[in-house]
Amino acid sequence: MFADQLSGVGIWGPNTPEGLKIYSRGLIEKLKSASEVWSFWREWYQGFLDGKPLDWELQRRVALIPDEDWEKGPAHIAGKIEEIKAAFLAEKAPLAETVEFNEETAKFHTVPREIAKPDLLGATLSQVEDALDDVLADQTNGLHDRSREVRVLRRTVAKYGNDPQRIEMDFTSVHAGLTRQIVVGELPASEENLGLQRALEEGAQAIRATHDDVAENRRILENQKLKEMSGDQMAVLAEAKPLLLDISEGAMHEDFGADIDVIVEDRIPLPYGPDDRDPILAEYNETIRTLSRVANIGVLLRQVPEIIHKIDGSAGYKGARILATIGAIIGIGIALF
Repeated sequence: MFADQLSGVGIWGPNTPEGLKIYSRGLIEKLKSASEVWSFWREWYQGFLDGKPLDWELQRRVALIPDEDWEKGPAHIAGKIEEIKAAFLAEKAPLAETVEFNEETAKFHTVPREIAKPDLLGATLSQVEDALDDVLADQTNGLHDRSREVRVLRRTVAKYGNDPQRIEMDFTSVHAGLTRQIVVGELPASEENLGLQRALEEGAQAIRATHDDVAENRRILENQKLKEMSGDQMAVLAEAKPLLLDISEGAMHEDFGADIDVIVEDRIPLPYGPDDRDPILAEYNETIRTLSRVANIGVLLRQVPEIIHKIDGSAGYKGARILATIGAIIGIGIALF
């Protein structure tokens, strides 16, 4: 009830006394000029003023920080809050993979979950690859080697045959994009295009049927609304790209590069408004993948503080900058959900 009353009007309501307005503006300015230790409380107070409070579950977790931690002062609490935010975002954007830190290279990487039925996964990939070849064999189908859908599927088949989560996300993304283009008439409803559409849908369903964690992740994502990323938020992500590439390796390194490019550059025009956006459309999976991995990096950095010193000694970035960048992206992720 209280949350509903706050929504859109702010804590003081539509007829805020002038004295309270002056006081609120002054407090916000003080919080803005304060150190980053107070950044959460600035966002927290601004959210109440704007009628857009931070997620109530996130606030509840902050409120449940033990008394002994509060007694250690603002800097300690700021660190605990960043740990809570990272874990919270990781739950909001789940992936069936593990983010690990390589002690020898001082870089992060991902480890896919075990494949439940390798033969089924191999057959699924082959079916989609054959359907894609059928589409490309006839130019009138409208897809070609430079089409985004083709590039995504080629990369999936070539590089991610052992990663059920990645295959499910890519199949779902391409299926959604292909369906949209057929519906609005950008692509013909040809036998080959419809065959690829069916192969992608059946493939994604087969993976969910044999991998409960992947199915649960899809359910979570479909039940959540993901807000449109603003220009300022995309700029933060674009600026963070070199750093994320520098502290990652393997598939994570490649994905950070490709996914961030999609998020900030390759925006797909949609035939409806932002309120109707579907979280399984193409660019959303890239956003989810990036946010999930950054969140899990944030969890590791907070749980194992020694990691930041090892990265600091091998990368071209100071530990404080790494923590600030990871924290900024986690903040964006929380704001989007």
